[in-house]
Amino acid sequence: MNISTLSTLHSILLLCWIPIFWVVFRKARRSKRTQNQIVENVEREGLRDWYRIYISRTPFFRKRFKFTAYETRGILVNLPDGVRVIAEWPSGERIDQTFPKSSMQLRWHGNSGIASANLHWLAIGSNDNPLMLSADTGFNAIQSREATADLCRRIDPEFRLPGIAKSEFALEKNRASLVIVAIFFLLLAFALIDGKFLNKYEWLRTAGTSWLLMPGMQIIMLLALPVYWWLSKSKVPARESLTLSTLIAVALSLAYIPAIKRVDQLLSTDGPQSYAYRLGDHGLLTPVSDGPPDIDYKNRREYWNQFEEDSIHQFNLVRGPLGMWQLDHSELEKKMQQFYEQRRKNKK
Repeated sequence: MNISTLSTLHSILLLCWIPIFWVVFRKARRSKRTQNQIVENVEREGLRDWYRIYISRTPFFRKRFKFTAYETRGILVNLPDGVRVIAEWPSGERIDQTFPKSSMQLRWHGNSGIASANLHWLAIGSNDNPLMLSADTGFNAIQSREATADLCRRIDPEFRLPGIAKSEFALEKNRASLVIVAIFFLLLAFALIDGKFLNKYEWLRTAGTSWLLMPGMQIIMLLALPVYWWLSKSKVPARESLTLSTLIAVALSLAYIPAIKRVDQLLSTDGPQSYAYRLGDHGLLTPVSDGPPDIDYKNRREYWNQFEEDSIHQFNLVRGPLGMWQLDHSELEKKMQQFYEQRRKNKK
């Protein structure tokens, strides 16, 4: 897959998002306008203890794929003996429902999944068909949790909030999240230490091994999906689960190439072999015999200019079952470093 194809796919993907953003924008604008009208009506009724809220019915709330996390915006009025919820559904149907405080059955749901879009929710009403409510404070998860928890306290001071509603989630107090954090740092350490310092071999990329990058790396990054599932099942909130699984995907992508290089080296049956190369123009070396790929040292042409064109040079390469040609340039790098240091001294 060349750069032109990738650019085309990227452009198509961006164009596909435009109508989605337009739908979301129109829905948000329409629901906000309706909410403001409800506020004016409530003010005219002389009601003062009211709060802006997001509202979803149970079928909408349970959807995994939806444009917005909420079904509509509305107003919650805290009455002496009940809670009044006023809103208008996207269909135009109006809701004006009062829940007696003696039987409103509040339940804390929190941030229950990616579809919650960082909002924290509570349920009100019967277990069969409750309304899902969240404080309308934007999509900041911390503000949503605090504001929705405060809303619970105001409408029902006797309601006992769970611990997760009272403070932010602590990664170190959950075994699953702690394990993922440890794996993340181990992967980063491996990518840095082995990829940059310990492994003396450089991968000479060829067309035959391009699949190791695409789709090889993308397939490895998909391992973040079961990580998210496991974290969610381990009672890690959706926002933290998504963040940790994304970090794991990044760490896997960084550790991927150092890992496959090591695997190919270890599985190589012949080990390092010496190959003869002929020096061409501007530091390009081509193999004397068929098999290994070219070695491009054009960025070090000053070093190679000291040798005659068509001169023969030996290089150690290793190749395993993955088909990766890896060059051991450790000794050559030392010679190049000495050459350029001497060159700088001569210029002084």
